[in-house]
Amino acid sequence: GPLWVAYEPVWAIGTGRRAEAPQVQEAHAFIRAELSRHGAGAEVPILYGGSVTPESFPELLGIPEVAGGLVGGAALDPAKFGQLIAQAG
Repeated sequence: GPLWVAYEPVWAIGTGRRAEAPQVQEAHAFIRAELSRHGAGAEVPILYGGSVTPESFPELLGIPEVAGGLVGGAALDPAKFGQLIAQAG
């Protein structure tokens, strides 16, 4: 089946903190390079996880290589989750 990759900084797990845009971009570029090195193309989506909220998601979606979000706690709130879905388009 299709491959999807999700990245979340270990220090962000369960903390409510997220990486800043330059860190996300650097990590996703590294993951993309590794995927390419192993023969996977640009069709492999890379998701960002780590305190994805309606407030942070638009900025995250504007980062090259971020194909979407791995949503944790925000998925427990129907209103927030609905906002994330709308933002993802």
